[in-house]
Amino acid sequence: MKKRNGLIILLLILGIVGMIYVEGYLKPKAHEETLQYELEQNDPATHDIRRSLKYANQYMGNAGNLSNLNISLPWHDLRRTFQLYPDELTAEIRYQAVAYEQDRQKLKQFLAYNSTANFVMIDNLELLVLEFEDLSFTIQRKDVAAWFIDQSGHNLIDLQHPETWHSEVQTRVQQEEYAQQFVERLVEQQGGGPVKRSINLMR
Repeated sequence: MKKRNGLIILLLILGIVGMIYVEGYLKPKAHEETLQYELEQNDPATHDIRRSLKYANQYMGNAGNLSNLNISLPWHDLRRTFQLYPDELTAEIRYQAVAYEQDRQKLKQFLAYNSTANFVMIDNLELLVLEFEDLSFTIQRKDVAAWFIDQSGHNLIDLQHPETWHSEVQTRVQQEEYAQQFVERLVEQQGGGPVKRSINLMR
């Protein structure tokens, strides 16, 4: 009887210790890792392109898919609306943010990374407009496609391979000169909405 009671007490102690370990260490650690992962997904330098691959689509007219694609990309915490023009094969993403208030280098990385991702994942998207409250940035598919052929010999479809994406896009956009050249050559910058202050990314 004493042995049985001792076993029960031991099992209770083990159960309590196990519960404390799970609740006090494993769950907080898992939560912390989840938060860290989500934080990394908001930065082109640490973004995992594999989470965006499921939104690869032949057609840009699928508003839900295009929205989910951009939510999976860096700067997904910025509020935005979408306007699609299927006849012109054009997508316009309107950010409720001021470009002037963003870090200039990070803005260039964002423009290079996210515009490339949109053209890589959406086969018939020809024109992308990323509009902030003070500035509007327009990028054309043909220019981005020619850029990667010239830079690395890769077609846009090649960049759907995570390893190729990492070496030809993710690693390169972190280089200041690369991001600058991408913006200068491929991005058309225009004044946008009511905010008067502006920046010139071309210098």
